[in-house]
Amino acid sequence: MTRRRLPILQPRAEGGDEDPLALLRGGRFARWFASSLAVVGLFWIVSDRVEARDTAHAVVLVHTALQAPPQPPIEDITPAPPKPPIEDITAPKPPVEDIKPGRAPPPPPIEDITPPRKPGESTDEFGRKRTGTGALVLEEGEPDESVGLPTQQRQEIASGGFFDPTAFDDVKTVKKKAYVHLMPGIPNEAFFAGVVLILLLSFSLFERHGSRDKRARNYWHLELTRFAWLKRAIKSRWFQPAVQIPVVIAFLGVIVIGLIGSQEPGRNLAPVLTWNIWWIGLIFMVLLFGNLWCFMCPWTAIPDWIMRRSFTKVRPIASLAKKYPRFKLWMWPAIVLFAFITWLEIVFDAANRPWLTSVLGIFMILLSWVLLVVYERKAMCRYVCYVGRVSGQYAMMGMVELRRRDNDVCRHCATKDCYRGSPRGYPCPTHEFMGAMNENQYCTLCTECVKSCPHDNIALNLRPSGEDVLHAHRSRSDEAYMALLIFIVSAFHGAAMIPLWMEWENALRTAIIDGQTALFGADLLGFGGSHGGTMTFTVMMLACILGPAVIYAALCWLMRLASGRRDITTRKLFIKFSYTLLPIALFYHLAHNAVHVFWEWSKVRRLISDPLGWGHDFFGTARAPLTALWSPETIWYVQVALIVIGHIYGIYVAQRESNRLYADDRKAALRVHLVMMVGMILMSLLSLWLLAQPMFMRTADL
Repeated sequence: MTRRRLPILQPRAEGGDEDPLALLRGGRFARWFASSLAVVGLFWIVSDRVEARDTAHAVVLVHTALQAPPQPPIEDITPAPPKPPIEDITAPKPPVEDIKPGRAPPPPPIEDITPPRKPGESTDEFGRKRTGTGALVLEEGEPDESVGLPTQQRQEIASGGFFDPTAFDDVKTVKKKAYVHLMPGIPNEAFFAGVVLILLLSFSLFERHGSRDKRARNYWHLELTRFAWLKRAIKSRWFQPAVQIPVVIAFLGVIVIGLIGSQEPGRNLAPVLTWNIWWIGLIFMVLLFGNLWCFMCPWTAIPDWIMRRSFTKVRPIASLAKKYPRFKLWMWPAIVLFAFITWLEIVFDAANRPWLTSVLGIFMILLSWVLLVVYERKAMCRYVCYVGRVSGQYAMMGMVELRRRDNDVCRHCATKDCYRGSPRGYPCPTHEFMGAMNENQYCTLCTECVKSCPHDNIALNLRPSGEDVLHAHRSRSDEAYMALLIFIVSAFHGAAMIPLWMEWENALRTAIIDGQTALFGADLLGFGGSHGGTMTFTVMMLACILGPAVIYAALCWLMRLASGRRDITTRKLFIKFSYTLLPIALFYHLAHNAVHVFWEWSKVRRLISDPLGWGHDFFGTARAPLTALWSPETIWYVQVALIVIGHIYGIYVAQRESNRLYADDRKAALRVHLVMMVGMILMSLLSLWLLAQPMFMRTADL
């Protein structure tokens, strides 16, 4: 049986450029491939609607600013049939003498029938009426008193208590999810623009601008430690504690507020600060500053200070100092913990349960403490902490790094103080040796290596984003699964926050119950009971995690098949190309979080005046309206731009990876890259589709 290789029409020109995609430029294969994909994409675009679903018959308070305005009625302009002329039998009137020749009589005054505008209303540049808080006025008439707020809260509004008395003017009942507002998805024109850009740039831009990977890790960077004041600050023992102390105080304050404050959703500051500010802001922080959160992390600082009995002195910790079984487990505990916390957050609605938010914070402190007592250094930071591992992988795209200045100095260093520690600083908490570290993944930016190095050979640099994934780096199976899980969980979290998810969940639950009834005559698994919703969600979450992983494994198998080579296994492709998903995952995460940041920021302004929900108004903002930081149009196009940037960056990284793996076979590298590019196109289209759906806010309001 003969094997057929994919057609490559243009042979490699001797002495040509280093563009691996030059093989396809102008070839029939490229035109056929791009045209086929474009036809399929256009057919799907015109045959499917991705706009927000109709929620007119459901039940939840949502600002009218968060919904698309209804279409105006279409005026019937069909001309009426002509009527037969009516004979004029009126007697002729005598002519009226015109006493003002050359001047026509003035027309009668036109009556103004425009309905009076309500106080505080205005008209925007598109001719749409808005309330004083900026919400769109979509419907006229009296609100329906039979739906919406409960009687007790309606009475509080009427009495002018904690709630804004005018808040009811800007809300409308749409979906049954108590007090959680619905944000609009990107409109169709933005979605289509993103699809077109992704398809065009995928097959046009990188057919002309590919480059083979160079072995040297040379890239532009600005050494920040050249500034004397910053270098002195970093070498000071107070550098890290000075940042950690206020963060620890704020962290403990959030725990206290969550435990003793009001447990009513929307009236406690702890969930908003945790899920709207910290967790969302963490992703933006990692892109700009790398692992800055690990530098200021409070749940490792508290047990560390207590066990060392000092903020600044270099003292050993009285622990069992056992070696972590990393060759068996590596970061799998962090992978499992990441999935479990995601499940816990959504199933038990942690974002709207202040006490549960505080319990999670206490759990992280206790877990860090136990691991610090049992194992050497900080096993929590390297192997177990899901926040550190997520931010660590995203930090490979970060713009700040700690690196050696001169390789030869590290190569000939006899003491290895950056790894082992010295009287000037602790050993590296994550077992990193600066002479061999080429990526940010496990660097916590603690700067202990800067303090310990006797040769002053370590620098803090500012660099372009994504240099770690563009160049050769170490790779392992657990890191590959973590990178894949980050993308899957990000997309899953977005899907679980759209109204369509509820329909899928109800349909699956009904199907499971009906299937059991048909086979066994009863609901043996209990999906019809009180815990049936949780069980159904768990099944869907497992399917959403395992399904994409299987699809990605199949994609890697197709890449191996397309390469025509057996020396590089599917497992190796699975591991190597998982890092190329990080740009797509990171920028989708940014786009997903952008809508929460810019829509929900004003909740902090409200709750800062009454953090415990006890009816105070310290700063006069407790009744501030819920307003977006940017206009919806701006937010939508920022989201589309982020998706396109992440997609293009991911394709570029995949191209570099394929060139490294198949350095001696340009044709195989090209075919592998094309298969991966198709997979990335589907991932980016999924990201756009999720952003096009209306999405519930992360935390409650009112």
